Amino acid sequence: MPQPTVHTTDTAIGEAARPSLQSPHLALGNPSGATPEPINFDNFLIIGNGLVISYNNSRGTANWVAWRTSLSDLGDNLARPRFEVDPRLPKNFNLIQHRDYSGSGYDRGHLVPSADRFGDAALNAETFLMTNIAPQTRSLNQYPWQRFEAYSRGLVRRGNDVYSIAGVYGGSGRLRTRVTVPTNFWKIMVAVPAGSDLYSAEVVLQVVAVDMPNVPNIDNSAWQDYRVTIAELEKRTGLRFFAELPVSLREGLIELSRQR
Repeated sequence: MPQPTVHTTDTAIGEAARPSLQSPHLALGNPSGATPEPINFDNFLIIGNGLVISYNNSRGTANWVAWRTSLSDLGDNLARPRFEVDPRLPKNFNLIQHRDYSGSGYDRGHLVPSADRFGDAALNAETFLMTNIAPQTRSLNQYPWQRFEAYSRGLVRRGNDVYSIAGVYGGSGRLRTRVTVPTNFWKIMVAVPAGSDLYSAEVVLQVVAVDMPNVPNIDNSAWQDYRVTIAELEKRTGLRFFAELPVSLREGLIELSRQR
């Protein structure tokens, strides 16, 4: 599929215009304004080594997870870690466990894919913390969602760094009254040439956003069937993407997401 690009030549995108990042994984911004205060139950910020999470205690899942993938993050298949409670959550939070999904019929769906972190065992184990997991139908998890994950890694192998934000919204029941089953999984992917600065002038970008229904019987669906624009995704999720970026760069990314 031909890949659209955008060239940013606004010289204002320099040191003075760069956002102050709490993590390199937040290069695309903090779309919900999450903070690490323990009283922020439903928009609690977790800054990890290989990802950043906005956790929603009421739902028992992340609102979104952000991460960067470079070639060094990829590697050979590792031994599969165990799913674990996230020790970074405050003790008064709803601490979701592996068994909360048992017998539900839903997969433990990764937001940051395990395969995006095969290059480092510790970072890979971080993707198996339950804050990175949400109930996902087998059909979605193993077919269109996985195909989009593979497409993203293909871009990395072809000489790009990929910045991603993925999350969930909606509700169609609860697992053991503790975990909300989302109606939709969404993801935004921004690819830049490996080693380049996202905020540099003249950087070439690729932007893809998808919004996929968390339903069965979509094994034969292509991920491209679920492409949306950033503007459409903002309306559906109530989030504001790329808000901290320089205006010209944000506008360029939003415009690029409209192209097919």
